[in-house]
This record gives sequence, structure tokens and C-alpha cells, in this order.
Amino acid sequence: MLSAPLLSLCNSSSLWIYENLTKILRADEDGGNTCFGLTMRLYNELVKLGYAPKLLLGHKKFVKNAHCALTIIDKGIELFLDPGYLIFDPLPVPPNIPQLNKSTFPLQPNWVRLERDGENLSLWTGVANEPAKFRFYFPLPGVSMQEFNLAWEESYEGESMKYLVLNKLDKKTSSQYYYQNGKLLLRTPSGASRQEIAPAQRPELLHSIFGVSKDLLDNSLRLLHRIA
Repeated sequence: MLSAPLLSLCNSSSLWIYENLTKILRADEDGGNTCFGLTMRLYNELVKLGYAPKLLLGHKKFVKNAHCALTIIDKGIELFLDPGYLIFDPLPVPPNIPQLNKSTFPLQPNWVRLERDGENLSLWTGVANEPAKFRFYFPLPGVSMQEFNLAWEESYEGESMKYLVLNKLDKKTSSQYYYQNGKLLLRTPSGASRQEIAPAQRPELLHSIFGVSKDLLDNSLRLLHRIA
């Protein structure tokens, strides 16, 4: 059972929006709202509650420091949180014991599986009618604040800074809205649908769905068009 302050933080943080336009424009002194900015924001809120969060860097097979997350210890249990991947529910880290090192969590609309291999924790996600996909692996010993900040700064040169990405979880309807490079993905408990968004429609539609500023949208879309 989560403490009331932690539960309140988890509920409020689930309203956070993932977006990279403030990072592309360097318009946010806190570093934007991609995985690094959201993880650090949650880190600071957890510290205020008295926790000592551990910062994790996430890797893919051929890409290091592609993502980030954190863990905390609550009542002797290590809990995993990944705001950059819209995982705002603290998930218990499986023990490093054969047959017990995998745990599946029926979150909506994306269910989550955590698999532990020694000191590495793998994140898998799935949605109705689609197979689970490997996302990242995280070394559980974690990294220092200096290492985290270095990876954060290096992320400004990453491929994801070349196109617009927005991601939102609507817990009330168990729906996820994900926009990337002209395409909008809607995930619900029953499945997923995709649609192409015409350039002229993008500012108004993305503002209505994600609540981001039309000015920031216009500026980021113009900048990305010039870069392309």
C-alpha cells in the first residue's frame, strides 16, 4: 500500500505531458519535458517527500543512454518509475531469483513487463492485439547526478531532436495519444489506430489534444522545417 503523499504525487504526475518542442527550442530553463526533464522533475518531487531516488539510464542494444528512469525504496521494496514512458505507477522491481525475475503489470492502455537479469532490468510494453516489445534495459546500480546530467546534455544532439514528439496519457479513458513526425497514434485498451495529420491542421489539433502552446508549436514546426 503506497503512502498517501506518494499516491498523490503519482496521480498528479500522470497529468504531465511528454513533449520535445521546448527542448528543441531550448525554451525551458528546466530542460524541457522529454524523459530527462520529466525524470528530474519527478526526482525532485520525490526528494521533497523524503525519498532518495536512484537515477537510471536506459539503453538499447546498440544505443547507450537512450532513455532514463528512476527507482525508490518504499517500505523496504524497490519501486520502478518511468515518467518519460508514461509509467507513473510505482512498479515493484522483480527479485534476482530464477522463476521469479519477471513481473507483468496490467496497466492501461499499455501493459508493462519488467524482467531482471542480475543487475539489469528490462522494460517491455504491450497493448491489446499486439505482441510485447522490448524497450530498454536499465543497470539497477544507477548513475551519479553528474553522469545523468552529461547524458542529458548529449541528448540534445540526438535523432529525436529532428522531429516533433508529443505523448499523453489519459487515465480517465485509459487512452494514450502519441504524435511523431506528422502521425498521430491513439492507443486504447481495445487496440491502436494511426492517422496522418496534414501540416495545416497540426498546430490546432496538437494544441487541442496536448494543451501545448500554439506559439511554441508554430515556432518548433518552422524550425524543424528549416532544418529538414
